Amino acid sequence: MIIDAHSHIDYISCHLQPDVVGTICCTTNESQWEKLIDITNTDNRVYGAFGVHPWYLDSVQDDFDKRLEELLKNDPNYMIGEIGLDKYKPCMEKQIDIFKKQLSIAVLLKRYVFLHCVGAWDKILNILKDYRKTDLPLMVVHDFHGSKEILLYLLNNYNVMFSFNKTAFVQNVPTDKILVETDGKTDVVLSDLIAKIAEIKQDVNISDIIYNNTLRILKHD
Repeated sequence: MIIDAHSHIDYISCHLQPDVVGTICCTTNESQWEKLIDITNTDNRVYGAFGVHPWYLDSVQDDFDKRLEELLKNDPNYMIGEIGLDKYKPCMEKQIDIFKKQLSIAVLLKRYVFLHCVGAWDKILNILKDYRKTDLPLMVVHDFHGSKEILLYLLNNYNVMFSFNKTAFVQNVPTDKILVETDGKTDVVLSDLIAKIAEIKQDVNISDIIYNNTLRILKHD
């Protein structure tokens, strides 16, 4: 059995891949929130993560963070995502402001975070320093873009897991920190990806390990 650790509303993999029994669906902007609530209320295979992605800052409305906090309070199983920073997108100052607001809600409500970062690990790590590490929730780093040194720093200093839609960097991540994801991409077949990871890690039990890793997130363990 497979749970997709990071998908999107336009491609919910448990509806389309027969081996996928559940999907953590991340929003990218506020206009998707109500739609995802409706989906999670009618399909118990879909788990919701709500947030504003750094590519969609134009959609951010005043007091979005207050609405996000209230939404999350309505269901203790809701998570936060996809949020983060992207060096190659405009308005870094605004990206940082939006990210900080969402991270503060995650800390306040102790909700797990699905993290996007491209070329901005220096900025994200600087923001994380404002918190005690014991206060930060688990962060799922999706489709990691960075150096091996940053990856190892994250593993050694924070409560993190990594979700993969390709096999780059998987060798450097302990098996109990590995998840798999489609990221809403139709060409990612999760059963094939897991087979490749099993070969790289030389572990015939990797499918069960990844499944149980994802269950830990859904149970907030």
